[in-house]
Amino acid sequence: MMKEATKVKILLVFIGCGLRLFFTETASAQPHSMELENKYAHFSECLQYIFTEADIISENEGKKEEIDWLTSQNYNCEHSSPITRRIAVKYLEWGDTAYGDEGNEEDVDKKMLFKDGLKWAKNALRQDSTDHLNYEVMSMAYAATITVSGLKRKAQLADSVRIYAEECVRINPKNDRAYHILGRWHYEVSKLGRFIKFLSKVIFREPQDGSFEKAVEYFDKALALDDIPVHRYWLGMAYLETGDEAEALRQFHILVNLQEVMHNDAFFKMKAKELIEEYE
Repeated sequence: MMKEATKVKILLVFIGCGLRLFFTETASAQPHSMELENKYAHFSECLQYIFTEADIISENEGKKEEIDWLTSQNYNCEHSSPITRRIAVKYLEWGDTAYGDEGNEEDVDKKMLFKDGLKWAKNALRQDSTDHLNYEVMSMAYAATITVSGLKRKAQLADSVRIYAEECVRINPKNDRAYHILGRWHYEVSKLGRFIKFLSKVIFREPQDGSFEKAVEYFDKALALDDIPVHRYWLGMAYLETGDEAEALRQFHILVNLQEVMHNDAFFKMKAKELIEEYE
């Protein structure tokens, strides 16, 4: 019988990027470097009020209270999809920041939080199937759900991450986060060995077919839209896998000099410096 670790490796094609790499407070299409005070300017006055209040509640009271507030306001504006989407994002972020089964940070059920996140993501998509952001959140909700699912469920959901991300960029080719998701999908799938892929096909009948070249292409598209460390780091990593060490190192050198605009930029700079030392 195949070892459990090998089975998980077959199915874990995308997870590990961290949900917070992609989600802004509203899962909006704005560049990550945009000034925070302008982040709700593109919404109606009704939505601006709800989101601003949600920020205050989140800071002063906590995640649950923010979700309760958003839920109570969900149908108070003419266009409710952004509120529903934000509820989904908040459940996913909450689950993402909770620890695993051993020693949870809070008395919460990570699996239930991701389940609720997926439910609200589906609701947002039902409310507005034309909004690319709803497809982005669906992709991330499936990615989160895979991390807490059994093997059969993982096999069923593995390709949903890619499908919804592809639909997102079809609707809006300027969504850098969706391109990054697709880059990570191809990168992780390509890391699986040929024998592992063969076992995946035999056991689950759902072979995954990734490409490091495709990963480079998608990370490059994300980077062209928003030059942030997370995009450039994974572009460099993909170049390493294609054997182009010179181009990978060039990306890492650029990365370490980028302005820090996200919470995890310092981490990617540190990793880039380590790789520079290793390969030079």
